[in-house]
Amino acid sequence: MAWAGRGGHRVGLVALLAGVVALQAGCSNDTGQTPVTDATGSLVTDSDSTGDTSTAAVTEPTTTVDTSTGPAEQCGNGEVDPGETCDDGNLDNSDACLNSCVLAVCGDGFVQSGAEECDDGNSDNSDTCTALCQQARCGDGFVQLGAEACDDGNSQDDDGCTTACEVAPVMQCGNGKVDDGEECDDGNSLDDDNCLSSCVPYSCGDGFTHAVFEECDDANLSADDGCIECMAAYCGDGYLWPDMEACDDGNLDNNDDCLVDCSQASCGDGFVHNSDEVCDDGVNDGSYGGCAPDCASLGPHCGDGQVEPDVETCDDGNVVPLDGCDDKCQKELPAECLTYVPLAEPDRNSTFNDGPGKVTKCDKVLENKWYRLTGPAGTLMPTTPLKPFDCGTDAPGWMVGVHPIVDEGVVDRQVCFAWDVECQWEATIQVRNCGDYYVYRLADPPDECLRYCGLDG
Repeated sequence: MAWAGRGGHRVGLVALLAGVVALQAGCSNDTGQTPVTDATGSLVTDSDSTGDTSTAAVTEPTTTVDTSTGPAEQCGNGEVDPGETCDDGNLDNSDACLNSCVLAVCGDGFVQSGAEECDDGNSDNSDTCTALCQQARCGDGFVQLGAEACDDGNSQDDDGCTTACEVAPVMQCGNGKVDDGEECDDGNSLDDDNCLSSCVPYSCGDGFTHAVFEECDDANLSADDGCIECMAAYCGDGYLWPDMEACDDGNLDNNDDCLVDCSQASCGDGFVHNSDEVCDDGVNDGSYGGCAPDCASLGPHCGDGQVEPDVETCDDGNVVPLDGCDDKCQKELPAECLTYVPLAEPDRNSTFNDGPGKVTKCDKVLENKWYRLTGPAGTLMPTTPLKPFDCGTDAPGWMVGVHPIVDEGVVDRQVCFAWDVECQWEATIQVRNCGDYYVYRLADPPDECLRYCGLDG
């Protein structure tokens, strides 16, 4: 008969199992008798009993009584029964619950979809599937036999095992010896000297500031930030630093487009821009000596030929000094009032007379230069006749006429040298009134032992 207990959807299976049990446990045959078995439990047939003179005990048909508390537990029924860790109601071994109703784990021999790349049911990390249920690959830290020479699980090529899982020489950077694969090795871990701690020579752009040769190193070759070619950026280096400079032409010329402070040239900056400005005084209000607001023309100024009252005392149309009007348009002494030769000998004064045969001095070569009487010689030439031996000579010279006033400029005068008469010899000279003193352009005397004399003014 069929049992239709818990899990009735499996009646057929249970019935089949029950039939097998019945056959093994002595279920009734067609005669309703219980088959006879021998001492081993084997079924005894009629032929087996032929000749057996023993009398077999005749047993009555028996009824099997199930003494269990309920039907047998079944894996796959979708319910977690006692003794099961899971039961998902299917026979799929690629999910989280195996068909043996235990949870799937790495190493169970079944590949769990979405969680494992492989599962070879062992913990050997040297085959194609590691104990972590991942496909063996270079860099996983496990040496796959026959496929890899080494596997250190990192991305370094200088530690004995390359990233291709091949054996390579081990570099010992910092041992002071240049090993294979090293460009330098100075035996230290400093990154600010000629050899970095990675045993490569320092270079601009390596990100480390050399203690001697670099001011900075920002690990880039950009020319528009604060570090250019490993030197600190500054105005005038020829590189434009955005947000810090308006321009940078790398020169110290304030008359081009970019000033030395790296600002753009403009009218009012106080510098004359060569290409389009006539002037720029930084104020540009058109006042005297200044510049017009547009920097295109000068305001009234010295040298324009127009005398500005209360500002200029002269304006001769130039700013050349020593021509009577200086470079600030103020009247000035002429050149002869500034470039004279002084005559200051005490014995040249007309009051000096030691008689004949004593001091006798003579003017011989004067070369028509301008001279000024000064100091003990006196301050101007006498204009009244002198007598012989005055001013330390035989025939003293005195000027005929009066001294000119300033506005007369340069005038001609005659000089007489007294000897037997008041005007024994004559010479033509020139005189200019310089305001506070006179200057004389003296010609060579017409004879020997003649001398131009002075007089206290």
